Amino acid sequence: MKKTILLLFIASIFYNNADCQITKGNWMIGGSASYKSSKYEGSGSINSKQTLLQLSGDVGYFVIDKFATGLKPEYDRTETNNPHNIINTYGIGPFVRYYFLPAERYVNIFSELSYQYGLMKTNQGVSQNSNNFSGLLGCAAFFNSSVALEFTVGYSSYLYNNNAGKVNSIVAGIGFHFHLEKEQ
Repeated sequence: MKKTILLLFIASIFYNNADCQITKGNWMIGGSASYKSSKYEGSGSINSKQTLLQLSGDVGYFVIDKFATGLKPEYDRTETNNPHNIINTYGIGPFVRYYFLPAERYVNIFSELSYQYGLMKTNQGVSQNSNNFSGLLGCAAFFNSSVALEFTVGYSSYLYNNNAGKVNSIVAGIGFHFHLEKEQ
């Protein structure tokens, strides 16, 4: 019985219309938390595995229907195993997002590309600048026309300015977005 109710609930999400506010002139604000498992490939024999926790927010504006652009600040906390190190990175940069399905859908699929310029500091006193490029695919499940729960997966690459290393990551995240309707 529980499986039947769950299947009916999921089916109703995919077949109902919500008139979601992902149309030209609307704003969106939100945030997400992501977990990453990465492999660092540095110069020489310096290689390590890393776990990262990423918190990010964003503010965007729909310049055309289903296409938003905006600004995304983020914070990353990284722990490495070889050597043991804690790295905090603070970044900010632009993003673009596109929703693939009609705006009326309760569930919509989207892609997002972003870039963040950041400052990285370690617990050992090292600091340097970084560049983060990422691409995400996601699913937004709208509770109503304004609030969406989002699930994302994607790829991220950090490039550090002061050494030849980079961090490539597979990213899985969850977050909320609020879509604000333009005034009539």
